[in-house]
Amino acid sequence: MSETPVPIPSGSVPTGTPAWSSADAVQWLQTRPAGWVRPMWSVLALLVTVGWAIAVEPEPPCSDAVPCGTDWGGMVQIGLAVGLLYWLTRLPELTLIAAPALAGIVAWVELPSADSMSRAANVAVIAALAFGWTAARERLATRSRQRRLTERAAGMGHPLPGPVGPLRRGTLPLAAALVLCTVAAGGVLLGLRGIHGDEQRAARAVRTTAKVISHGEESVQLRTDDARRITVDSYYPEDYGVGGTVTVLEDGSWRRLVAEPYDAIGWQLLVLATALPGLSLLTVGVLARRRAAALRRAPVPALRVLERTDHEGRTWVYAADDSSGRTPLFACFFAAALPDGDGSANRIDFDDNDEEEEEDPVVDTRLHEAVMLGAPYDGGELLLVTTDRDGHPIVIRTAGRLRFARTGKDPLLDPHALKAARSDIAGPRHQDQADRIAATLAPTSHPLRWGPGSVARTAGLAFTAGVAAGIAYFTRSLVTDGFGWEILPLLGLLIWINLAAVLLNWRVTADSTGLRLTGAWTVRHVPWEQLRAARYTDEGSVEIRLSDGSSWHLTGLGEPRLERRLRVRPSYVRMVQEVTTLHLHPELRPTDRCSPRDHGLPLGPVLLFLVALTTAAALFV
Repeated sequence: MSETPVPIPSGSVPTGTPAWSSADAVQWLQTRPAGWVRPMWSVLALLVTVGWAIAVEPEPPCSDAVPCGTDWGGMVQIGLAVGLLYWLTRLPELTLIAAPALAGIVAWVELPSADSMSRAANVAVIAALAFGWTAARERLATRSRQRRLTERAAGMGHPLPGPVGPLRRGTLPLAAALVLCTVAAGGVLLGLRGIHGDEQRAARAVRTTAKVISHGEESVQLRTDDARRITVDSYYPEDYGVGGTVTVLEDGSWRRLVAEPYDAIGWQLLVLATALPGLSLLTVGVLARRRAAALRRAPVPALRVLERTDHEGRTWVYAADDSSGRTPLFACFFAAALPDGDGSANRIDFDDNDEEEEEDPVVDTRLHEAVMLGAPYDGGELLLVTTDRDGHPIVIRTAGRLRFARTGKDPLLDPHALKAARSDIAGPRHQDQADRIAATLAPTSHPLRWGPGSVARTAGLAFTAGVAAGIAYFTRSLVTDGFGWEILPLLGLLIWINLAAVLLNWRVTADSTGLRLTGAWTVRHVPWEQLRAARYTDEGSVEIRLSDGSSWHLTGLGEPRLERRLRVRPSYVRMVQEVTTLHLHPELRPTDRCSPRDHGLPLGPVLLFLVALTTAAALFV
């Protein structure tokens, strides 16, 4: 239904500013990246291939000919791989530099000396990096295409509407990046100083040949050629067989093995912990500052559009001829831009008459005529010249990332819908769906149960086997080879225990008293009067909200887009729909209480115990 937008004063519109028509806007909207460009696929490919490469990488034992020590190249590889997991998602600009750098290091350092399995894994890493680089390049190309389409629709550039205050964008990230990068540089210098000090002392030390007579946990006992028995600290005592010969450096009371020079692993971990966020913040700050500075440089593209603010605080932008507000193009959070702004840009008033009740903001959700200055794209900077609720001109600017409008995602314009969204009371759409499902259900006395299907249980068993095998492998590797970078995936494997337990045995039971919710670690009882809503999120998780504000989650169960394409209705989706129906139709709830054995068994502790047994077997067998 068409509505009359709040007009903008003619003096606030630059002369010759064209309207952004629906035809041009839809063409702009259709340039969004293809599905394969989504960062999730690049991150998953990199995570799997790097984990494979680390697992199969041969690690030679320490020896006089090939001493262990500080591995700066390995630190750089790990740092780039970990950083790319974030940069692929949020910073494609940095990905274009980091991905080729890591691929070059892998090809130059790892491939020449690798065996067949390790070579295959490292080639897979390079392929994953190439895929991620291509996806990042396509995302940036999409931004360029959108800028060109905007400039073509605008025709000519226009100056900004008056002063916009000092340039502060990016200041905080740049300051934080400076501190973190300074700490990282200090860590590198201290690590190099430790290596240099060790080399100087080794040059003064006396070389002594000795035989290994026994091992300690972090030391080896030796007998020198002059029949002395000495104990030398060792990071990898298992590398030296009893009866073997080693070389010891001695300088007074100082001793170390020639095969084990100073290892700056502690400083390297500090460098990784500070350099990665520091580099990310530095890039974020530089990009924010460049985009804000580019917006200040006149002329910039200017187009007449329509905009409205919803009850969540987002501003939605529409084509100038979309007076019905039917097709939103993108949404973003905006804030006042002018230095003398009085905050009216938010167009929110508060009713001070009802002081004892919770005050809800009164938001002007009407369509407003506006002038968009700048080119819209993901992460871009924009200015909007629009009007407040009284029709006075205001200037607002982006305060967050620009997001494409998703199919089915509309502005929240109804204040009652806002309360429903905050309290999770089912809206009309859920009510209609619940009514349809209620027609297919019959009252019953027996408790109702929902749980995983055969596909989910198969996936849960596969995850469990993978976790157990992986932890056994890495534990055995730790015992035989000592600490190495390959131990890092151990922490990632432990995370999968939760998902495996959920896939194997999640359960929801409904009886006369309420719901019994069985997750990975606990069983929770929710009385019917405390239930607010059950929903299946766009991320494939189940969320059950309670009246006290808490919620219960089952994370990572499904893939909504794939389920819609295949037209399947998994058990967790059916559970959400039927629980919602029982919530809205009390007459359909079971009349009996469920027995204790129907409450469900959380498998998280069981799987954790299984993993502990596997680890113990790897240690002692």
